[in-house]
Amino acid sequence: MWTFVLVKDDQDDIRMKSHGLRACQDREDCCLVVFVCLLIVSISSATMCDNYVEEGAAEALQKVAEGNVHFTTSLYKAVSSKDGNVLISPVSVELVLALAYMGAAGSTAEQIASALHLPLDREDVKTGFAALLGSLKSSEDMTLEIANKVFSQINYSILPEYRAVAEKFFLSGAQELDFADGEGSRKVINSWVESKTNNKIKDLIPSGVLNDLTRLVLVNAVYFKGLWHSPFSAANTVPNEFHLSSRESKMVPMMCKTDDFGYLTSQELDADILEMPYKDQKVSMFIILPHDVDGISKLEEKLASENLTKVLLRLPKRKVRVSVPKFKLEETTDLKNILKELGMTSMFLPLEADFSGISGHTDLYVSKVMQKAFIDVNEEGSEAAAATAGVKRNKRSLTSREIHEFITNHPFVFFVHERQKNLTLFVGRVVKPVGIGVHHDEL
Repeated sequence: MWTFVLVKDDQDDIRMKSHGLRACQDREDCCLVVFVCLLIVSISSATMCDNYVEEGAAEALQKVAEGNVHFTTSLYKAVSSKDGNVLISPVSVELVLALAYMGAAGSTAEQIASALHLPLDREDVKTGFAALLGSLKSSEDMTLEIANKVFSQINYSILPEYRAVAEKFFLSGAQELDFADGEGSRKVINSWVESKTNNKIKDLIPSGVLNDLTRLVLVNAVYFKGLWHSPFSAANTVPNEFHLSSRESKMVPMMCKTDDFGYLTSQELDADILEMPYKDQKVSMFIILPHDVDGISKLEEKLASENLTKVLLRLPKRKVRVSVPKFKLEETTDLKNILKELGMTSMFLPLEADFSGISGHTDLYVSKVMQKAFIDVNEEGSEAAAATAGVKRNKRSLTSREIHEFITNHPFVFFVHERQKNLTLFVGRVVKPVGIGVHHDEL
């Protein structure tokens, strides 16, 4: 989930800017734009119109999806520089930044478009994301929901054109708040977030972020819950050793089964790749396991230059004996410096940011960007940010000598990928799995 907060300077602030005040750039209470990207188990577009796809938006959607592939690679490369577990939703980041881009101009717009690999034509951007939202939907076998909302300061003037784009192409509802009551506004927004994420994301916006300078908060919530195409049996889940490194290990609950899975040993990545499809057969979880217990860093370096589409979508189906840990991750990621590293610097500078397409003035800038994410992987499936998909089972008879083993007993990378649109919904790194019987303090 993302929250995008915009603040308008008063006349004193404008005069201070005109005299070159630089200290303002380091103050989070001066002019505020907050993206709070809340990655979690929810994506719903029940109110989205499908006519964008029907009316020839397929090409625009393809351009947006291709941009997602490149942005996922660069975003994960930047995020993975931190230690420990990682959980990020590229598509959630894209949605909020794309909405901000529709109100950006000058170098601010150019930098966002370049980093997100957006289509050159803004009409393609609008149509592509509208088509994307229209195609990501819940089904009988999964819950996939996306919700956007614009919270604005009472009586703050937002351009009608921008409101129309947010509502028509990004399905953003609207609500006015008095941000001078920062705590009251925070509770309203956080309550909305909780309702859209099945109470998995709480206190998205921390105390002290919203104040009398806040003018606009754009929020995106993603929720996903999917069942495995071939569920694990809880009776076969047993404690087993997970190597945190070559020097340390812990016992974790390990799910086990033998079935037909997409499976490949990649010499280029020096890793094994497993595809576990969801029941809906449109979304899969891919696990990439380095051959070396301490090989996660080298794997991530190779992934940074690899075409993930070729890696993920061409796995042959084989009989595999699988052992995967149950895990729950909840991660909060500060994305401000990460987005700067990806080239989006202008929007964070009060004297350079240009979001005049939102308010008609260059009075807004971004001061804080964060994402909060949750995922729960168990025998039945996953609850988090993702989509559901599956692959037909291979019916051919295999001898025991043809059974491969995929034992996920050391740090690995995973993707939740929508196959039809070739879209990465979530990506993460599991270094310390947390599940039933395993707690953070034990790790």
